[in-house]
Parts: sequence; C-alpha cells; structure tokens
Amino acid sequence: MYKISIFFILISFFGYSQRSSYSPYSYFGVGETNFSATVENQMMGGNTAYYDSVHQNMNNAASMSKLKFVNYSIGIDLKSTSYLSESNNEKSTAAAINYISVAVPTNILSFSFGIKPKTSVGYLLENDDQTQIPSELNRFTGSGGISNAFVSIGFELFKNWGLGVSSSYAFGNLNHYHTKILENIELYTRVSSESSISGLDYNFSTVYQKTFNKTTLYTSIVYQPEANYKSKNNQSIRTINPNGNFGGDSELIDLSAIGLNESNIKIPSTLSFGLGLGEDKKWFFGLNYLKTDEGGFKNELMALDNVEFKSSQTFSVGGFYLPKYDSFTNYFKTITYRVGLRYKNGGLYVNDQQINEIGLNFGFGIPLAGISSANLGFEFGQRGTKKASLIKEKFFSIRLGVSLNDLWFIRSLYN
Repeated sequence: MYKISIFFILISFFGYSQRSSYSPYSYFGVGETNFSATVENQMMGGNTAYYDSVHQNMNNAASMSKLKFVNYSIGIDLKSTSYLSESNNEKSTAAAINYISVAVPTNILSFSFGIKPKTSVGYLLENDDQTQIPSELNRFTGSGGISNAFVSIGFELFKNWGLGVSSSYAFGNLNHYHTKILENIELYTRVSSESSISGLDYNFSTVYQKTFNKTTLYTSIVYQPEANYKSKNNQSIRTINPNGNFGGDSELIDLSAIGLNESNIKIPSTLSFGLGLGEDKKWFFGLNYLKTDEGGFKNELMALDNVEFKSSQTFSVGGFYLPKYDSFTNYFKTITYRVGLRYKNGGLYVNDQQINEIGLNFGFGIPLAGISSANLGFEFGQRGTKKASLIKEKFFSIRLGVSLNDLWFIRSLYN
C-alpha cells in the first residue's frame, strides 16, 4: 500500500512548480501541445498499437485488455531548447512531471487513473521600439497550461480483441501579460489576460492481435470526438513598478460587454491508426498515423488575425529489440533497446507559415526487481521556421520513466 500513498502524494503535487515550456509558440491558442505518452511509447515515436501484460499505453485504453499486473507509472521530462531567429539566439531549460498513472486489472476488466499535462504556456518576448519618443519596450510573458485527470477502462470482448474508453477532465489556467515600458517613466503599464479552463473529453479505442507462428500482428484504432472546454476570462489594466508590484492604478475591463467573459474552446476530433509486427519479449516494429481535424484550440480572448488553426497529421515509426530477457550471464542482453521517429505537419499557422515538428527518439528499458523497469529516453528535434520573422526551435529532451508492477490486492479482493 505504500506505493499507493506515494502516488497520491505525487498526484496532489502535480501541477505545482511545473513549467514544461518556454516556447514562443505557446503564446498561441491554449499553449504548446505536449507529447503525451509513457516514456516507453515516446521512445518508439508514440506508437499506440503495441501493448503487453506489464506496461501501460495511456493513449489506448483498449490495450489494458491484456494487463495482468497492477502498474504504477511516472515520467519526468528535462528539455533544453535553442531559439533561432534571423537576428538573435536564445536558450532555455525546463523540467516537469510528464504523467502519473495507476492501472489495475481485474477478472472482468482493467481500469486506470492518473493525470498528465495537455498543454503548457511559458514564454518571454520583447519588442524594443526606438523610433518612438520616448522609446518603448513591449514585454509579453505567459504561464500556465491545461492538465487532464483521466479514468480509463479496457476489457477483452473476444479472444485477442479488446475495447476501451477513456474520460478526461481538463482543468488549468492560461495567463498572458503585456507590459509596456516607456523610457524615463517610473511606472509601467500591464495588461493581464487570464482564463480559467475546464471541460470533459472522451476517446474510444479498439485493439486486435493475431499470432502466426512466433510473429504477432498488432492493430489499433483510437477515436476522440470533438469536445468543448469552458473558458472563464478576465482582463485588467494596472500600473506596476519595476519590481512588478502594484503601482496604484487598476481597472477591470468589462469583458461581458463584448461577450468574452465566458467563451468556448473547441478541442478538435482526432483519429489514430496503429499497425505493427513483433515477437513476444523479443522485438517489435510499428507505424502510427494520427489525424487532427481543423479549427480547434483557438482562444477567443487572445485571438490574432495572423494565426490559424488547421488540420494536422502526425506520422510515427518505431520499435524495440530485447536480446534475451531471461539471460543470467549478460546483463546488457536483458535491456530493451528502443528507437522511434515522429513528424507532425500542420495544425498551427503563423504569418502564413506552417509550424511543423520532427523528433528522433531512442532509449533503454532497464529491468528492475521482478518485472518492473526504469526507462531512459532521449529526443532530438526541431519545430518552426525562421521565415516571416518567426523562430526555429531546436530541442533535446531527457526523459525518465519508472514502471512498477505488483499483484497488490487483485486476487483477494476481486477474485
């Protein structure tokens, strides 16, 4: 039971002291979309088709139809990013808990619950205008993001055919600040735009596998219908001193007069197909395709004419190789070696430029006591472009995940 206590403590901590983005692209919409998957799946490009009896696939509830042990999973992400423009280069480092999840199998079905970030906001942009008298510096900063608390159910309908459903409650805050600083003026002017987000979404999934001799065919489909999140907005103007403290004047903008005190944020529908081949406890190779419909993620409070949200496609390929899982003479043969590649095109368009993203992933699954494992992953990638006065990001991520398995109270309580 001590593992359960630790996990609930971590869940209560989740969301505090979290800052997983410093990307200028997190300014748009509801923030930077996170690469949502366990470290094991991230290292294979985010494949949804592979599943077994000891690991979670958080993006595919139906995969729990094969789960045999209680599984506790947690992932941590450390990301270093370089920002390249035509005139300047900057760097940042961010760290955050990427997910916390518990999955429990029973005789009838398996269920899981946990929490993971959906989007992150974090940026600092400055525009120095020396042509004005007095000279003017505009500083844009942002923080916050949206997290998902989820509950999933998976079960085997027929032999080798599983179904699943997952429900998520989205919550979070999006904070955007515009500070205007005039030369030789003691007080600054700050416009604060803040949104409190909440909403529900669902996804439905199915998996099927068929073994021919020693080779198994894995297939998966995951569909998430369109959802709408509620956004409660407020906006204010105030004066502040150079330390950021209140300067004496403040005015709350009446957003209800323009119909923006409350708004809806459309979360577009997604459809994912996964396909793979593998040999149990030996190797796997798979492909994945994800289509996201257009028109979603727009935050009306921060809407801009030069920004569009269109449909996107994500392609991923990857797999693993396990030399000899039960070797007693060579430890390195018991390590699982994983590699994957993902590419996303479309989605966000700024200044008529498509903001694409590509990432190369690789890593290792290191066996722990019993059938638990520690997973270390790395990703090299880039996003964006320097065209049209935009920014290209080059990033490197180190990801650490722990997957702990336990029989817990399953036999005594459920059997």
